[in-house]
Amino acid sequence: MPRSSTLTIKVSIFLFLLLTFFLPQKTAYSATPKAGGACQKIGQSIKSGSNHLECRSIAKGKKAYFALSKQVKDLKPQQSPEPYTTCRLPEQIKNKLDNWTAPLSIAYPAKKSTLNPIGSNSYLFFPIDFADAVGTGSPEKILQPEVKKINEWLNWYSNGKASMQIDYPKNWVRSRYMASDLITFRDPGNPGNPKGKLSDARLIEALLSDVEKIYDLSKYKGVYFMPSMSAKSLQHGVFINGTFQTSKGTFSGGGYVYANTAFEREEFIWAFVMHDFLHSYGLALHAPDQQLPFGIQSAANGGLGINKWDSMTLDWTHPEDVYCVSKTNLKTAEVTLVPIEREQEGIQSIMVKLSDSQVLVIESHRRDKWGTKFVPGFYGITTFLVDTSIQNDPSKPDSEKTRFANYLLNSATNHGRLINRQYGEDIDKNGVRKGGWATVPTWDLNYVLYLGESFTTNGIKITLIKSGDNDTVRIEKIS
Repeated sequence: MPRSSTLTIKVSIFLFLLLTFFLPQKTAYSATPKAGGACQKIGQSIKSGSNHLECRSIAKGKKAYFALSKQVKDLKPQQSPEPYTTCRLPEQIKNKLDNWTAPLSIAYPAKKSTLNPIGSNSYLFFPIDFADAVGTGSPEKILQPEVKKINEWLNWYSNGKASMQIDYPKNWVRSRYMASDLITFRDPGNPGNPKGKLSDARLIEALLSDVEKIYDLSKYKGVYFMPSMSAKSLQHGVFINGTFQTSKGTFSGGGYVYANTAFEREEFIWAFVMHDFLHSYGLALHAPDQQLPFGIQSAANGGLGINKWDSMTLDWTHPEDVYCVSKTNLKTAEVTLVPIEREQEGIQSIMVKLSDSQVLVIESHRRDKWGTKFVPGFYGITTFLVDTSIQNDPSKPDSEKTRFANYLLNSATNHGRLINRQYGEDIDKNGVRKGGWATVPTWDLNYVLYLGESFTTNGIKITLIKSGDNDTVRIEKIS
């Protein structure tokens, strides 16, 4: 072979090796993203045609892209094996505890409190300030969007069965009291005498005298006082449904004080108020809770929808909203769910009747219209157990013996905890609250089922077999 040819071959080999070494190497993540492909950062969103891909967690600690639509369509009707009323078990508490939850309902039919769960109710929001705690900003501008949101929420979650007519003054109303003479948190060491200041029912009665100067109380089912944020003595919410003595006689209805700490916690005003309205409709709420943000029944830092059990209790549910089956009649089925936080027609809850007092409730969750505080990429299935023979006992930690409903932990997963910004507070011996924000591990993600994962409880196996815009769940009886 000629020397020149040998040299040419050597140069070619050298250039090939040089390019191979220095050119960027193609990896799994540099390939064109596609649904089902691996991804690195939860919540990462990539446009894909007219839709988009989002990175989410899946089984075995992996992450994958999910194909999502910009606008979801209503789901096709799915036939429930049994009427939803089969799963709507009545309350069966034998010996009621003497606490504030005793007159409230955990099951259908809800016992009326001060608001009618069906139809329209009239309420008064009352922004009030004080000579020693002057209000700032425009109450009208603050309250107008909040009132709109309350009725949007009610229209969707009540299926148009409930609404609120809410009146409010445009400006701050000056109280005849000084804020320093009022308090919304009693001294725990001396609850009968909150340091000589007005608290609870006496506080509501005092503030109602300010209302009567402007409004006819007989037109309303309740008054929600919204004190100026500088009224630091009003740092704990007051929630009372009853009869109050006023300067013009008596007033029967709801008397609330919206604590200024709620503003400090960056909570939604409408969600805080709506939670209290649900109590006034007659709901016990606060279960399932376990400090998990999967509904307005508990914390206002995640999903703010109402679960189907509470919806059924208020008679807001349509038959087609629930897939109901008794365990004895259960055959393997695959059901596609609407996330509780989304406005979409379709099955919103799977319920399996286990006994005359127990029901398994399976629901889907998403970051959506009524769940904007969920982090991007969050999704999944939760399961909670309802027992209508148990009364809530808020004086004790959440458990199957102290709450009528509890989320069930999946011990087979290792999802860890969500790192989130959370408000924390302590109360000293004098009843003074000290609080602030911290970024800490918050709720346990092992209560959530991701795509490809299964959970077995009470002889029922629950598997999330398909996910994207919606979650498809397989339920099967194994014992």
